[in-house]
Amino acid sequence: MPLTPEKYDNWYYTKKGKYISGLEKRVLLKMIAPDRISDFKILDIGCGTGYFTQFLSSYCRSVVGIDTSVNMIKYAMKKREDRSQKTEVRIKYIVADAESLPFKDGSFDISVSITAVNFFRNPARAVSEAVRISREKIFLGVLNKWSLLYFFKKVKSFFVNTSYSDACFYSQGDMVNILSSFPQIKGVYKQHTYFLPFPQIRLILSGVEWIIPSWLPFGGFMGIVGEKEGRIR
Repeated sequence: MPLTPEKYDNWYYTKKGKYISGLEKRVLLKMIAPDRISDFKILDIGCGTGYFTQFLSSYCRSVVGIDTSVNMIKYAMKKREDRSQKTEVRIKYIVADAESLPFKDGSFDISVSITAVNFFRNPARAVSEAVRISREKIFLGVLNKWSLLYFFKKVKSFFVNTSYSDACFYSQGDMVNILSSFPQIKGVYKQHTYFLPFPQIRLILSGVEWIIPSWLPFGGFMGIVGEKEGRIR
């Protein structure tokens, strides 16, 4: 049974969804120059129901969300219309393919893609397009194949059809290699965040999340940034 936009979006407001998305938001903001984000025009690639698009709109100058799913974009647009916050006028949603973006070179300061890379048919092509339309940075939020999260999602998918059944998980090395292959990218850096499938362990881990070294390559969620100026670190 296909995942409906409503079910997809509602997950973010569950206890587990709030915990995980909260960690992802912290990584996202930390890695895309929080001191300058208010001046940025951002593209959210594979935005789904616009959860992170809406989040970014509270910080940046403007944000555009794109997705191939007409139903997801319709839902995101309805959410925008239902809200009365002034920030919503800075959000625009478009049905578009990540592998063929309908924008001119350098149309955005930053492009972000949060877990959508795991569902792209051709991730390298999608990243190539993100590099093309971004003036400064590309942020990729990716689910890690060397994590416990991947192990349990993979095992579960053998028995039941889940939203991750069609996902392809990648390692830190996979994503660094893709970004580094483009001559426009002068620097790549990364950070991991850790969340586990067990509620009891998750509760304990939430208190020590930021003590765990972010460079360890086993976090469930990886933030990988490619800069058009900088150094690999």
